[in-house]
Amino acid sequence: MERMDRFEELEEEAYALGVQVKVIDFPDPDLDATYIASDKAKHIFLRKGGTLKERACWMAEELGHHYTGQDRILIYDSVDDWRSEARARRWAHNRLLSPDAIRTAAQNTDDIFEIADALNVSVEFLRESIDDFQSKGIWSLMYNPA
Repeated sequence: MERMDRFEELEEEAYALGVQVKVIDFPDPDLDATYIASDKAKHIFLRKGGTLKERACWMAEELGHHYTGQDRILIYDSVDDWRSEARARRWAHNRLLSPDAIRTAAQNTDDIFEIADALNVSVEFLRESIDDFQSKGIWSLMYNPA
């Protein structure tokens, strides 16, 4: 049996939660994905295109909205909206990466593109994850858990 890639695993998780995943053409080129929940249904909408790694990162963030309780944010017009977005992103960072995984992937290279490739995430997601881990005090280049 062939192993599922990360995107397929997340898609299967979404379906198990009753969240329908749909790929659509977004009218806004800056929007990659969104999570919308109502009394009738829960959906994750993903922009057509993007690499499997990018789609996995988008899917993880939208699942983060599901798990952290935010139904929809289409326009960020309050501090609470930005906090909800940060919670969902933090959930995604923790779901897909850990400081130890990043350090392991970086043992033989300091090239961010190679590290992201080894971790099956986008470079942007990797950079955001490192920033997030730094803000929580669990990441530094010199960090060595004993």
